[in-house]
Amino acid sequence: MKKILYISILTLIFGSCLNMNDPEMQGQYIESYKSFNQELVNHFPKKIPNNFVAAAFGSAKYINKRNNYADLSLTIKIASKEEFIELKQLLIGEVKTVKEAMDSCFLIISYSNELNKKYDCNSITPIPLTALYDYDGKIDDWKIQDNVEIAVIDFQPGVFLTNENLVAKVEYPEKWRNGFSKGYSFDNEEQTIMYWLIIW
Repeated sequence: MKKILYISILTLIFGSCLNMNDPEMQGQYIESYKSFNQELVNHFPKKIPNNFVAAAFGSAKYINKRNNYADLSLTIKIASKEEFIELKQLLIGEVKTVKEAMDSCFLIISYSNELNKKYDCNSITPIPLTALYDYDGKIDDWKIQDNVEIAVIDFQPGVFLTNENLVAKVEYPEKWRNGFSKGYSFDNEEQTIMYWLIIW
């Protein structure tokens, strides 16, 4: 009986070690998370959880002429359908608006303006490229994820970071040449949730 107990304990210990995230990546994520005003990232986990599948992090110091915005994103995958729905409902409780992927009033914030268009909308909703599009493996080839729901917690026009390369995006509608947006993307098919922030 003791032998079985020891084996069970060792299995749990080794299993948890295998699920630990790379300490260097964890450190980079925490550094990026702390570099932003807390009000902009308070919807994110403070550390990368074990069920993460992707993360991208930057801060004002990484803004350059090509990538002239700062962003933070973290994608997690929920194995259980019930747990996914439960967490989704909890997170949606704090958002301004929830929109389907094919909504025509998204302003896509990215290094490229190719996905944007002339808007005939009363209310434009700015979101990061990766909240709605998936990279298709070719240069600048992005494919819309049509089974995604976009939940926006907050978005505002204005300058929210100081950096010489953070300039007004003249190709965007006048009100939205600078600003920030934060929220979630829910992929109901893959059962993934992306937490995101973008400042441009």
